Amino acid sequence: MVMNTRVQNKNIKISIPEYGEFIIPHEFAIFTGTIESVEIHDSCESAEKLFNLLVMNKALVLKGSYPRANGIFRYCQHFERKLITDGKYSHIENPSQRSAAYTDERRQKLHRILLMMRDDSLLDIEKGPDTSGLQEWFQKPIEGNKYLIPIRRLQRILTDMKRAKEGIFINYLNDSITIYPHVYVPNDQSVPSMFLECKHLIDGKKVLDIGTGTGILALLAAKMGASKVTATDSNPNAVKNARCNIKKLGFDGIVDVKGPANLFDPLKGEKFHVIIFNAPWIKGEPQTLYDTANYDPGYKVIDGFMAKVRNYLDLNGVILIQYSDVSQRKGGDSINHLKKIIHDNNLYISGYKSLTRTSRVLGSKEEIFLFEVMAKK
Repeated sequence: MVMNTRVQNKNIKISIPEYGEFIIPHEFAIFTGTIESVEIHDSCESAEKLFNLLVMNKALVLKGSYPRANGIFRYCQHFERKLITDGKYSHIENPSQRSAAYTDERRQKLHRILLMMRDDSLLDIEKGPDTSGLQEWFQKPIEGNKYLIPIRRLQRILTDMKRAKEGIFINYLNDSITIYPHVYVPNDQSVPSMFLECKHLIDGKKVLDIGTGTGILALLAAKMGASKVTATDSNPNAVKNARCNIKKLGFDGIVDVKGPANLFDPLKGEKFHVIIFNAPWIKGEPQTLYDTANYDPGYKVIDGFMAKVRNYLDLNGVILIQYSDVSQRKGGDSINHLKKIIHDNNLYISGYKSLTRTSRVLGSKEEIFLFEVMAKK
């Protein structure tokens, strides 16, 4: 059964016979891409058959048994490299850009395995997971409308909901932190753990953590002996989340969370020995509140930080900036730009550390840097 779709106000509207009007909300449509048609299939059908429909750019709405629907998704995910014809992007000379093109298309196709929902309930699905409270994790709750959700996004949200309930154990904190909706999740602990080598800079010092998110780096600074830590974030959910974690771990006497506010706005001429910034390092427009931790449109965030940071830095202080070369690997100039604005603002790189990993956001290799930056005398 094939139904036509149309796009309106960034949501995709779909009329499905026997089921009525549905939408694919914008926050899901950014993963599925523009959909020309969808097909309804029972989850008891052959996974190989449904996989081949994905290869042909079909969008599939599954009904029936949730465990079987989940099995179909896992099957397609296991063979995802075969979702795209070999050599399709061979014309792209840059290996990182070519790899990213394949990753983007595979990811889009996997997001086209969809389920039907109304409010927090799955429709025409048996033996489904507990989805109560699901819309708290949406950028904008869907009031009264039936909607389609990629099973991949549903599983991600259910994982986040479990983390919020049970917490994530952070090895170097020797404790668990809570995750709120729309706050960046520190999945790869090796990235924030890079700061462990900076204990000699932080111990006994006054520290500022910009873009604190869950509060993980503010907590780490406190754990490493900082005398006082101030944390800020522009995301209101992150501010609440950080305050919750700081109180939960017993550091509310050391760490003060201000905001929500941009960069240095909530500070009143204070000076800090150490300023930490795990900056958004992907050049591009954030599509959701969660994306603001990853995407920096036109380098406005990092440029704004560099333009003002000296006003809040102690005379002999140090700035610890975490940044990635993933945008540069995709053909941009992120690292070159960072080094230029450091120089342009009368600062210099006094040292750095790095590690290589696979980017969870873009699916390609990236090198993560932790730059130590100081002011020129």
